[in-house]
Amino acid sequence: MAITKNHTILALETSVAQATMILANESGILSQKSFRSERSQECDLFTPLLDLLSKLPSDTKLSAIVVGIGPGSYNGTRVGIATAQAIAQVHGCRVAGLCSFEGVPEAFLNKTIWAVGDARRDSYFLMPVQNGRAQIPPKLLDKEEFPIRLAKCEGPKVTFESPERLPENIGCLESHSSAGGLLKSFLARSPEEQEDLLNVPIEAFYLRPPHITKSKKTE
Repeated sequence: MAITKNHTILALETSVAQATMILANESGILSQKSFRSERSQECDLFTPLLDLLSKLPSDTKLSAIVVGIGPGSYNGTRVGIATAQAIAQVHGCRVAGLCSFEGVPEAFLNKTIWAVGDARRDSYFLMPVQNGRAQIPPKLLDKEEFPIRLAKCEGPKVTFESPERLPENIGCLESHSSAGGLLKSFLARSPEEQEDLLNVPIEAFYLRPPHITKSKKTE
């Protein structure tokens, strides 16, 4: 499905180290940018983003924003979501959040892929992405059960992790989500599905409930 006439969409993916952004309308891509950032996305994002938005035709407002919500870099994901929400307020549009594994190339080439990653605390996550959609939550597995369950999964196993973060000999492909992939995933949905996504409040894709440190009470 193509972008409808007189609509312009911004897509952002900052939950992976190679962050990307793309601006597109019914005529095609107006501009695209990328940058690499491990821990300082909040600083590195804005120069390429401002340059990208400067390509927006005069007197044109964004129709929608698509943003990757992880699982991935916690800081990068939060920066992307906050930026998308701020821009949406200025343009009077809505934001659609997509699981970042929907934006990997393998998701468009295979009926089913398996999203894999380090969930920390000696555990790993495993999640199917079927027909380009992450429809069920990830399963958290300990380091003993993880390779056993993974061996039973048919289809490519895809991760954002560097190999040393995962057990040896599990046969995972290191891949990258992109803003272009997320936009493609969004446009592949029906208008009704797009509307549903745009009406869902945006939250980061947590593998576990966020850990909150309570302040000590003063006596």
